[in-house]
Amino acid sequence: MEKPEVSANNEFEKAEGDAEKNLQHGFEAETLDEKNEDTEKHLVFTILGRLYALPSRLISEIAIPDAVYPLPLLPAYVPGVINRYSIPYALFDIGLLLFKTPSPRNKVLVMKDDIDRIAFLIDDVNGIADISQEMLITVDKSAESNDLSEAISGAFSWEGNDVFVLDVHYVLARASDEAV
Repeated sequence: MEKPEVSANNEFEKAEGDAEKNLQHGFEAETLDEKNEDTEKHLVFTILGRLYALPSRLISEIAIPDAVYPLPLLPAYVPGVINRYSIPYALFDIGLLLFKTPSPRNKVLVMKDDIDRIAFLIDDVNGIADISQEMLITVDKSAESNDLSEAISGAFSWEGNDVFVLDVHYVLARASDEAV
């Protein structure tokens, strides 16, 4: 019994034939990059049991908080600074900022330095969501907005839950306004 000869050419011809069949049936050949061109990864986490997200491109690391060094004359929702690799980061308690309830100090979400040297207290990390622009609902800001709606830049549905995207720039602006 002779084994059929398998060569690179045979494999290439088979793959080429499959691609032709897909095109004949109306399927477009697309690369992985083309498929994910309009999507962005978001880190999904909880603050006081509510789901929030931030684009992963803004996040440097997730850490367990060590010591928090309090500083005078800061708003109550900024308990102090944390030390990450000998660099101080302002620690924000989003639970206190938005809901007037302190967050448990379970984990810290450290932002990239190009945003600013800030970190957020979070309860836990829930996962990473790949969100397309069509799935993301942007929040319009109006004169009648409250702190919660101002701090949210968008929302999306993930695993059957509503997830709110935090507006990092609003948090920084509010801290700057109150510090002056």
